[in-house]
Parts: sequence; structure tokens; C-alpha cells
Amino acid sequence: MSHVRWFPYNRMGEIEGRLVVGGRDGNLHVLTYEHDKWDKFVRKNGYIRNVLCHQGVCLVCVEDGDKDQFVIEQFYLNEDKKWRFLTVLPNELQLGGVSVALHDNSLYVVGGRTKSGERVNTACVCDLHSGHWSKMDDMQTKHCFCSSVIINNTVFVGGGEIDGHYSSNIVECADVRDRKWRTISSTTTCWPTLTSVSNRLVETGGLTQQRICSPSNIVELYDERSTKWLPLPHMTHKRMAHAAFSTQNGELITAGGYPEYSIESLKCD
Repeated sequence: MSHVRWFPYNRMGEIEGRLVVGGRDGNLHVLTYEHDKWDKFVRKNGYIRNVLCHQGVCLVCVEDGDKDQFVIEQFYLNEDKKWRFLTVLPNELQLGGVSVALHDNSLYVVGGRTKSGERVNTACVCDLHSGHWSKMDDMQTKHCFCSSVIINNTVFVGGGEIDGHYSSNIVECADVRDRKWRTISSTTTCWPTLTSVSNRLVETGGLTQQRICSPSNIVELYDERSTKWLPLPHMTHKRMAHAAFSTQNGELITAGGYPEYSIESLKCD
């Protein structure tokens, strides 16, 4: 695949044979597989932290520096290719460094930090039909810049910062119906990216130590029976704070992050 330089966080998606990635430059990058060509759709302000593709629409989650808000917008690739405002976190929940996951037209926003820099363990849900926000139980750990994914009605949250000096390898989960959190086995690396491959939890990359910025190329699969992380083939490149995504045919794609800006893929059987 062709390369584009970005520093994504933990999400990208796929719409009709096109890979969609949000960059730290505040722009949306779209790769058309057939032509191996990138297009860039410019948003003037803010870091794109998360991209979720849903029913032909990109839900783009932006930390808007000018307005000092966390904004969720929509981008329609097949229409006029313009940004449309969707919603913003309520004032009492206005945070930076959050992670976002989508399930049955509900948007789950977890972790983050306050404007003063304090890490939080909050989790909330937005009904995309009504725009109504509700709170889940607080997580057991404070996560900032964490990774989240929803698999079989369970939201998994892991990694990120637990304070200004330490990164985390803690993973916790909650059923979207009872919204109560529990921890599972910690990942081998700190600050990994979590994703779903064929409805199974996979972690990629991260840091080898809590306080040292030494990226990893580890890839692991969580086995629910043994409650252990099992090794998969390593990535070619070491990376952290990157994007990871699984295509419909079960191919795992990892992209960007630090210090790498390449894209690579693994066919998972």
C-alpha cells in the first residue's frame, strides 16, 4: 500500500473498498485500493483522534483547539464531501484524550483528561438517533489516550496513559447492557492498540516499558477460555499510538503511529 505521513491514534475504518484514516494534522485521509491513491479532505482546526465508519458515513471525533471542545462530526464520502456537525460532549463531560467506539447506533466515549490535565475513569454513551447522553459506571482505572473496541456487546478499553509519566497495560471491559466494568489479563506491552479481528480481541504494538518510549512490534490475540494473550506473527515495524483495523475478510491492517508511518497487513485465519 502507498504511504501517507500521519500520527493517528487508534481507529480507522473502511467504506466501499476505501480505507479511511484520521491524522494528527486534522485531515481525513482516504485510500482507494483500486488505484492505490490517497485523497486528503481538509478540516481546518483540531486533531482527529478517532474515525468510525458506519452505514456509508465517517464519524470523525475531533479535539477542536479553537473551541476547546471535543466534537463529533460526520463526513459523507459519496455526497458533497463536506464536514457536518453531529454532537459535542456535554459541558460536564468535556474532556480531551478520550477514546470512542460505536455499537448499534450508540457512541461510547471513554477515558480522557480534564482541561487541567487530570486523568479520568468516566465512560458515557450517546444515542445517535436522539442525541441523548447517558453515563456508564466509572471504569476501575483512569485511562487517557486509551484504545477501545466493542466485540459481541462488550466494550474493551486498554492502554494509554495512567498519569503523566506512566503508560498502562491494563485492560477492562463492560457489557453494554449492564455497563459494569471488570478487568481482564493485562497486555504484554503498555499503551497497545486494541482492535477486533473476526470478533476476537487483538492487541498490536505499544511500548515495552511503562516509562520508556520504546515501541514494540508485538501482536497478540486474547483467548477467552484461558484468559491469556496468545502470540500472533509480529508486525514488520515497531509502532505505538497507531491505528489498527480489520477488514471484512479478516485482514489486520496497522498504520502510522510513532515512529512509523507505513501501512502493513496480516491475513488472520
